[in-house]
Amino acid sequence: MAQISYSPMPLPTMSISKDKDNTKTIISVGFLTVFSLMLLITWLSMSTLQSVNEGMSSLIDDMGQKTSSAYQMRDVIRLRSGAVRTLVQTENTLDRQRIFEKLLDYTIVYDEARESLSQMAANEREQAILTQINEADLRVGEAYEEASTVINAIDLDVPTLRATLNAVTLQELVLLNYLNELVKLEKQLAIEAMEINQIKYHETRKLLIIIVSAAFALSIIISAVVAERVARSNRRIAHLANHDDLTGIHNRRSFEQHLQQTIAMASRSDMAHGLLYLDLDRFKIVNDTCGHHAGDQLLIQLTGMICERLRSGDVFARVGGDEFSIIAQATSFDAIRQLAEDLRVIIQDYTFHYEDHSFNVSLSIGVTPIDGQITDMQQVLADVDSACYIAKQSGRNKVHVSEDNDTEAVKYRSNLAGIQAIRKALADDRLSLYFQPIFEINEHAINMTHCEILLRVRSENGELYSPARFIPIAEKYNVMNEIDCWVFTHVVDWLAEHQTKHVIPRLLVNLSGLSFVDDEFSDFIVERLSRGDVDPSNIAFEISEGSTVRNFEKASRFMDRVRALGCELALDDFGSGFSNFAYLKQLQFDYLKIDGSMVRNISTNEIDRQMVAAINQIAHTVRARTIAEFVEDDASLQHLREMQVNYAQGYGLRMPAPLNQLSDELEDIDDQTLTSVQGTGALGYQADPIADNDDTDNDDDDAEDDADDDPVRRVS
Repeated sequence: MAQISYSPMPLPTMSISKDKDNTKTIISVGFLTVFSLMLLITWLSMSTLQSVNEGMSSLIDDMGQKTSSAYQMRDVIRLRSGAVRTLVQTENTLDRQRIFEKLLDYTIVYDEARESLSQMAANEREQAILTQINEADLRVGEAYEEASTVINAIDLDVPTLRATLNAVTLQELVLLNYLNELVKLEKQLAIEAMEINQIKYHETRKLLIIIVSAAFALSIIISAVVAERVARSNRRIAHLANHDDLTGIHNRRSFEQHLQQTIAMASRSDMAHGLLYLDLDRFKIVNDTCGHHAGDQLLIQLTGMICERLRSGDVFARVGGDEFSIIAQATSFDAIRQLAEDLRVIIQDYTFHYEDHSFNVSLSIGVTPIDGQITDMQQVLADVDSACYIAKQSGRNKVHVSEDNDTEAVKYRSNLAGIQAIRKALADDRLSLYFQPIFEINEHAINMTHCEILLRVRSENGELYSPARFIPIAEKYNVMNEIDCWVFTHVVDWLAEHQTKHVIPRLLVNLSGLSFVDDEFSDFIVERLSRGDVDPSNIAFEISEGSTVRNFEKASRFMDRVRALGCELALDDFGSGFSNFAYLKQLQFDYLKIDGSMVRNISTNEIDRQMVAAINQIAHTVRARTIAEFVEDDASLQHLREMQVNYAQGYGLRMPAPLNQLSDELEDIDDQTLTSVQGTGALGYQADPIADNDDTDNDDDDAEDDADDDPVRRVS
């Protein structure tokens, strides 16, 4: 078979970002940033206002003190200069002495003001003027000392005094000039400090405006990012609502919307429309062998290959794990048929490689037309599902096109209806248990020692019928485990209720071949019997010959587990098929049930009689007791007695009856002897011969091969 190498191509759908959505992180970081900026703005505003206030307060205090000292020094100098001029003009000695004392007082005030000013901080400009003031002050002091010397001289020389005082006045004027410059400087410094604070305020305000603008811009950016992320998330959500996350093609929801639209417009369209249902064969093998990642890769590659073959107007959807649907349109329905066949061939010729493994898969495809004749979408889906099922049951890797009067599709839908009826009967508890006695064949009598448990179903209108018609369907669709669990549970419950009161005949319970090979069901039986409320030796399990041959190892394992608990085992319907006597040596059975198809006519058919005798002899050789089914008359019973067959059951001995009536026929636990009956009767009364059956028992009037010993009518 040719192999196609395939490189995955982008699917014709919207790409879905797999990146981690960090919108929450962006919002959180942005919020923290904006919050931090707002805190920074608040801090800057508060600190700036505090700094300006403190600066202004300090400036006012400092300038006030400096200005006050400068004014005081200047005023004192002016007073002192005035006193000096007065002193120059005064000739009276006493007046001169008094004026000179004032000068001394003025000097003291001046020195205090100068000392206060010198203790204040000064900048370079202030320090320069203060230096000049100090130098001038020294010269003034020297002039005053010289004037004091002249004034205190014994011989006062008035012209000399006047010259000296004029020199003092000149130095005082120089000092006064420096003090005026200091006052002007302090005023200028105050103005400059105000300007500096104003500049600082404006700069801070500008910074605040910048920060506020940055916070606002950041908020806008974050809002834009969040809005874009939300919009993208909404687009992704909208995409995911209509597309498969793995393959990118349409999902079931979108598919059903397109299908409904196609059905609505099909009758008005010039194009032909059809629905394809694709089921991938052997997909589970890939998953089980290499894991689900390999399965995902296979699905991605297959959908890519299928998309390459589809037309632009076709709708391709994934409707299940390994199931796909295509709503196809073409100029004719034959072209849609051809599309299905092309897809089947494409996948058939493809080999999937994963690591060291290679797999070949295929498609089972169902096709149904969409021509407007069927307007119910569910009916269209049911038709294409039936067609796909038929393709799969026909051997897989097939294309089946549904047509009018499609017998296979009708049968499939009938089976589905049967499954629904079974599940509803289970849910409504409409199953009933019956028993049919199995008699030990003695030389002159038969004794009831065993009972086979039979299953009946009550219809919704109360009518009882044999499950023969639906058990094959239940086995086909894996519902038998549920039925078997129900039957076994009710049998054990019945035993738990009656085994302490009555002598219980061994109950033979049939198991479906699908149940006893199921490990979970086997565990369920072992767990239930291990509780200790029932005696497992009261139960024998019937296993059909065919299921034993098909599942030898699992059958052997199940038999070992239940036998260890004390149960016995019966091989059912021996002789109904190609019996393999080798299994009788390998598997130890306590009973071998001879198929009724050979027992029914042993009184008239020599071949059947010899076959029954041979099977009986073989069974005894392997130490198994034999049970003959379908015993209908005394002649057959006598032949079985002569062959030394151990047990017999059939309509000729006893008709089935409800299980809840069995306790009425049992001896109390104190009486260990079962009632012995003569001839063909059982339990002390004459059994109804099969020839005398009337139509009053609607559950037991079926043909014997349907209602008595057909394996599908018994507990499975």
